[in-house]
Amino acid sequence: MTPKPKPTSSKPSFRWPWSKTRKHDRTVRQQPDLASEDPEHAKIATTSSKEQRLEDPTSKATVPCQGGLEIEAAQATVSCAEAPLSLFSHASNFVVNSLQINAHQYGSNSNDPSGWERLMRETAPNALHDSKYRFDPPKCDEDTRVEVTEELMEWIQDRESPRRLLCMTGAAGSGKSALQQTVAELCSGKGVLASTFFFSSTDPTRNTVSAVMPTIAYQLGSSNPAVREAISAAVTKDPLIFEKSLKTQMKRLIVDPIEHLSRAIPKPELAAFPHAILIDGLDECADEQRQAELLASIDECLLQNETLPFRVFIASRPKWAIRSALEDTGYLHKAYHIQLSDQYDATGDIRRTLWRRLRDIGRRSGDLRARSPLWPSEEDIETLVNNASGQFIYAATVIRFVSERRSSPVDRLRAVVTWTPDDRAQPFAALDLLYTNIVSAAKEGYEAAYPERDFPLLLRVYQIYTSGRWTSYASFPVANLDELLDLGDKAHRWLVSDLRSLVTVIDSSFIRSEYESLSFYHKSFGDFLDSASRSKSLFVPESRAPEYVTVSCLQALDRARAGKASSSVNDGFICQLLLTPFSGPGSGALPLEGVSQILLQSPQRWETVEKCVSEYFELYQTVKKIPGGPTRFPKWILDGWVAFLSHALLKHENSDVEIYRRIQTLYGKWEQISNEECRTSVIP
Repeated sequence: MTPKPKPTSSKPSFRWPWSKTRKHDRTVRQQPDLASEDPEHAKIATTSSKEQRLEDPTSKATVPCQGGLEIEAAQATVSCAEAPLSLFSHASNFVVNSLQINAHQYGSNSNDPSGWERLMRETAPNALHDSKYRFDPPKCDEDTRVEVTEELMEWIQDRESPRRLLCMTGAAGSGKSALQQTVAELCSGKGVLASTFFFSSTDPTRNTVSAVMPTIAYQLGSSNPAVREAISAAVTKDPLIFEKSLKTQMKRLIVDPIEHLSRAIPKPELAAFPHAILIDGLDECADEQRQAELLASIDECLLQNETLPFRVFIASRPKWAIRSALEDTGYLHKAYHIQLSDQYDATGDIRRTLWRRLRDIGRRSGDLRARSPLWPSEEDIETLVNNASGQFIYAATVIRFVSERRSSPVDRLRAVVTWTPDDRAQPFAALDLLYTNIVSAAKEGYEAAYPERDFPLLLRVYQIYTSGRWTSYASFPVANLDELLDLGDKAHRWLVSDLRSLVTVIDSSFIRSEYESLSFYHKSFGDFLDSASRSKSLFVPESRAPEYVTVSCLQALDRARAGKASSSVNDGFICQLLLTPFSGPGSGALPLEGVSQILLQSPQRWETVEKCVSEYFELYQTVKKIPGGPTRFPKWILDGWVAFLSHALLKHENSDVEIYRRIQTLYGKWEQISNEECRTSVIP
């Protein structure tokens, strides 16, 4: 037997701690079964060469290059005949946000967008209090939360009070967002609302701080033409302003324009300027360090500047960033602090809300029992109030569950009141039991219709992949995930059909045609799924989701080579998701181990992935040559691909010599590219 040549280069720069190969069955919870796949050698179709126009990056104009993958690029005309490149061939319906091909060419260009237009492209419309994405947001019922609402409004309208920051902290489900929404609407009605920003951990457009300053600035400029002009000028003067620190952005986009206005108008007119800035769900911002940076920027730029008219209201769970800042030794220790869960007893408000909402449901019901004045009973209401333990989210979930029209509200309420936890010492015992029973019933119904599928695993996959947790570098319609997993058209709707009290399907066609997304009504449900101690038998480790999707990607590559891929789920889209887990949070052995059994079966799959990555990198290299072009390439692409090849080397070490040599050549090439990029400026 011919001895296998050893690598000429040194050992790979990193090796993964591979676990022993497991035996896999055919259930969805384990993995899709690829043993029966017989990938055929097929030519990968390519489109004809077309001239692609790359617009000014500062306009953030998106450019579909051979299939719709949108990138930000410099103004130039690139002929695909001269540069036969495609950014993941035939890719469409997703956006690579971190390529950052930002060639700034300003000056006399008549096509150069205004500073205001650039600002608008950096905003997060979903974060506005009246955004259509947040249609029917939680807010306080009439005659509930009256005392705390009055306290909040009195503070906002007391312009003489020296404490210009109010922080309201409270446990999950205590009603913070409902209060913020209510106050925002009251302030808007009184003409004092300057801006709002509602964070959401499940929405990639508003779960980071990157859009906070542009969104606040947009709202301030929208209320005053002079402020708008000053903001536009600031962006035009410094096109890279959105790459600067939060403090710099706040100074240039908010403080300076308002100070300019204060010098140009009489004080009474400045006093009439909207002054209430509301920020909700700070704890749902992805990075605690960025939360702290935002708080510090607000303190230094807004609170310490006495010439500004603003009063800032922030609501958050008492997480580290805000908790430490509000401590006696913290820099925000003088802020007005409302500890919602401790200072206000919500029991009476929850009782009134349940009575009113359940009676409304009964009046609209076709069940005569629900229309009876005796329904719901006082005993049922008191059981629900006790189970809620001051958590409005419990009451809100019960109301949504009972209101579902697929069965009688009487029967649904009867089931809920029997779901009483044995151990009330746990803070979320009743809520967890409610979630457990709703999900368990949905699981039973779904798996009865689809016996070969694993409901908890699929729910976990959709939770992780549609929230941006693993795919923060790309956004795509949830329908693409349906197709990638080969579940059928509108599969996501069937998956959550019995979870409508917990999950909603949002029509986001205003973002892109035929674009739907899934959204949890409350972060506490995501926390429930994330915690093994809370979801118990329904728990699926996070690592299982990328493992399952990775193997599904390989199946999809086989379908693509057989000519069964669609225009949206193609090689480019598949490779995008295939590489993400290898360098994302929690990356490592598990996603790669999930494909270890089939690495030897089809080298053509890896050739397809390599082709996609090569085209992506070559396009980057071409656009990089444009004056002022990009200097950075997405690090996650390189890390994921090099990790992939490193694992392939290990798995092929004692197998076919020719395959080993091919993989070794690829690994050497991409390891060198990765090292070169690290020496320049690779996106972290």
